[in-house]
Amino acid sequence: MRILLLSLIFTTVINAQTNYSVSSIDGPLKENANAVVRLDETIVEITAKNKMQVTNHRVITILKKAGENSIKPYAFYSPNTKITNILALVYNDQGEEIEKIKKKDFYDISAVDGGTLYGDSRVKVFRYKPTSYPYTVDFTYTYTTPNTAFLPRWMPIDDYMVSVEKSSFNMKIIESLQWRKKEKNFKDYDIINNSSKSVISYEMNQIPAQKKEALSPSFYYYEPQLMIALNEFHLEGVDGYAKDWESMGNWQFKSLLADRDQLPEHTVRLITEKLSGITDREEKIKKIYEYVQNNTRYISVQLGIGGWQPIAAEEVDRVKYGDCKGLTNYTKALLKSQGIESYYSVVHAGKSKLGMEKDFAIMQGNHVILNVPNQENDIWLECTSQKIPFGFLGDFTDDRDVLVIKPSGGEIKHTHKYLNDNNLQKTVGEMEVTDTGGITANLEIETYGIQYDKHAEVLSMSEKDKNDYYTEYWSNINGLSIGETIFDHDKNNIKLTEKITLSAQSYVTKMGDDLLFKPNAFNANKYVPNRYSDRKLSFEIDRGYTDNDEIDIKLPINYKLGKLPAPVIITSEFGNYEMSLEKISENQLRYKRKIQLKSGLYDKSKYDGYRDFRKKIKKYDNTKIVLSKTPQGKPTKHSK
Repeated sequence: MRILLLSLIFTTVINAQTNYSVSSIDGPLKENANAVVRLDETIVEITAKNKMQVTNHRVITILKKAGENSIKPYAFYSPNTKITNILALVYNDQGEEIEKIKKKDFYDISAVDGGTLYGDSRVKVFRYKPTSYPYTVDFTYTYTTPNTAFLPRWMPIDDYMVSVEKSSFNMKIIESLQWRKKEKNFKDYDIINNSSKSVISYEMNQIPAQKKEALSPSFYYYEPQLMIALNEFHLEGVDGYAKDWESMGNWQFKSLLADRDQLPEHTVRLITEKLSGITDREEKIKKIYEYVQNNTRYISVQLGIGGWQPIAAEEVDRVKYGDCKGLTNYTKALLKSQGIESYYSVVHAGKSKLGMEKDFAIMQGNHVILNVPNQENDIWLECTSQKIPFGFLGDFTDDRDVLVIKPSGGEIKHTHKYLNDNNLQKTVGEMEVTDTGGITANLEIETYGIQYDKHAEVLSMSEKDKNDYYTEYWSNINGLSIGETIFDHDKNNIKLTEKITLSAQSYVTKMGDDLLFKPNAFNANKYVPNRYSDRKLSFEIDRGYTDNDEIDIKLPINYKLGKLPAPVIITSEFGNYEMSLEKISENQLRYKRKIQLKSGLYDKSKYDGYRDFRKKIKKYDNTKIVLSKTPQGKPTKHSK
């Protein structure tokens, strides 16, 4: 009887609307849109803390190729999460069905990446290659699961450039279960709340696409979201209870971490011997961290509760590998063996800097790092990398709220910020301009903070990839040839120094007998954000940075300098810029440049001011000077 009812619901949902012609879409929904969500319906029924059924029905019209990322043609499953129904239909622009993709036609592939040793998560995916645009995809699937630690969220708007005809969310929870909800970013939208005592129900209709503007923050910060959490839940055979972050952390510690930090006696003795004679606490932490880096490697294991619970420290010690959970727990255990307390910390990793919801405890995060209390300056350790310096996080986990799990419960802390002057790049060097228009140069680039993080990628590159990297880095120089490259990687000070020799045959422009060239050959900024007559959104300078450049330029002896431009100083709320050219001798110049960009979220009313600031930087970064040939090619007075 229940199977019959489920089939009836499934059939009813997928046939609820049949007019999917593109002409039936209201004109305003097509403006600024790459895709139009015709219907996005989620139906959830929770009948016990370990029993949930979810049906997703999504109909989306793809107006152009850029909208195809919004199809979401996948359904995840595992041994405990089972797909009971799945079907995809494709319609042409007239709303006529042109393809039916049944369950047997879906690709069934592993949902784990290449770094995973073994895992049981899989995904069913359909693929459709359009012959023309627009077209419409109607995708429905139902799954059942005992896992209620993660409940479906309602996020009715996909992204910038996607409009919505209708999105609805309906969740029924058995009365014996207590639940909590959070409405986020609702105030700017017309959202209908149809909820009753027994059903959580929301609906949104006719939402035009939001045009993406330069420097707009991630859409995540604008989009409306409904989050729901059970106080009592189930996760892969483990029952849980949480009503706030303290109790969430307490449950995770007791159910997922407790008694998993035991180590073999011989390993404890080995670490004790390695630390013999070291009295500085931070130095001890560093030595243990380096031991983990030198003696383990990252391999993910994602089976059942293992997707959330770390491998026991004793097992990691034996096999010498683990995932982020296992390696973090292992490092924690090694520190504990030496009387140093540290805490397993759950983070949402990625460059978008998503953090935990401070006021709403819910299972979140996709990565684990280690927090080591250190008075006012906590140490954060990324335990999966064999190369990252001690105490450095990089843009994968910096500047965001994380859940620190202690025996007493959970606590929200913020990871280290790398902002503005922390992200420093210093470029010094010598450049020689030849009378044929070529250049040769010896450069030294020092980087710190997030600039270090980006430049450090070159350390693991092949010779060919290094050459390609620098050729792209200085793409403004035609015919660039990279010579010797030497790297000094100072992990103690988290600094990289790149020493590079290079040459190019035709960097300088010839104008009859004269030469025209740009002194800023190695760090010219060309970026100017787009102009908007009526900007709608605030804009963000993400982390900010500082660049210092000083290049001594040797000129050909048969040429003399013309008039040099006056020094430039620009001060603004977004940052500062300085540039100067100093004549050292008749045939030598010193070029100096400094740019400081300040991180921040700025009101849209200030956008034109920021754009003007960037225009000025571009202008002065591209300053040109003229070298005039001396009569009959005679050397200048001070040349030899």
